[in-house]
Amino acid sequence: MKTIMLQSSRLTIAVACCLLGIWPAMPTVADDAEDEGVRRCISLNRISRTQVLDDHNILFYMRGGQIFRNELPHRCPGLRRQQPFMYRTSLSQLCDLDVVTVLHDHGFGLTPGASCGLGRFYPITKDEIEALREPRPEISPGEVRTATPEEIGEPEQPAK
Repeated sequence: MKTIMLQSSRLTIAVACCLLGIWPAMPTVADDAEDEGVRRCISLNRISRTQVLDDHNILFYMRGGQIFRNELPHRCPGLRRQQPFMYRTSLSQLCDLDVVTVLHDHGFGLTPGASCGLGRFYPITKDEIEALREPRPEISPGEVRTATPEEIGEPEQPAK
């Protein structure tokens, strides 16, 4: 009984301190990211249009000319250029905790496909967008070689 009361008292004190703002806010990685223009959320009424780059990246063109690249934390199956998607939110913002759903057109209407979580929104320039659009060179298996121990700084094993 005494332990339960002690834990309850600590919780009450912690909640009171938070509400009164007694503990100073510690800077976090998210705070640093916001300073660099990276955002957790963007305003829905400022979105002019969207464009899918690939199964990891969606561009959000904003009114006023700003562009954000949303880098999805995981590959989104079925998400590709010219592929429509939808999102739902009860807020006036689209955030990194929201989900997009790929839509498939089978000729009789759109049907939902994979749903994928959004990531952070990174400001991006038109030059950076063009660089992302450039085809990446394919590497064939014959082009890959194994590094020698000298190249990676490993000492050679003595012959036995």
